[in-house]
Amino acid sequence: MKASELEPIRELLVQAYGTTMGQGSKPETEQDIESFEQKYQVKLPAVYRALLLEFGACNFGDPALFSAKELDWAYPEFLDAYREYEKEYDLPSGLKLFPIGGFGEGSIAVLDETSGKVLMLIHDDASDLPLREIEPDFYRLMMLLAESAIWVEKQMK
Repeated sequence: MKASELEPIRELLVQAYGTTMGQGSKPETEQDIESFEQKYQVKLPAVYRALLLEFGACNFGDPALFSAKELDWAYPEFLDAYREYEKEYDLPSGLKLFPIGGFGEGSIAVLDETSGKVLMLIHDDASDLPLREIEPDFYRLMMLLAESAIWVEKQMK
């Protein structure tokens, strides 16, 4: 997916990244993303990659989406956590998960590249399944985060 594929939500993202909450973000370089991908022998999900290249990490709320630099510690941490959960739980098969962000209480936002859903890998979950859907797709997640940043900015004025 190319940056142009962000077109359905581009105007909203431009407005949100222009808020106080978004001003600290800057686009990632292709080199930083490729370095991460080569180091871990993975490819970032296309829509997440497009967001990082065009806008940068997203810190509008929960979940905060990781930068390429943050992925350097978050990716191995996710792999370790997921391996532990696989030992304890009967996790669904056919998932292709990639960590895209974190929640304040330690849970990890993951994108299931198979379904497009954004899930939460719940930190210290005691239920039957430590994975919960938080949004049906990445675009919906970004719309909600962007709308929240815009709303907060309006309240501050």
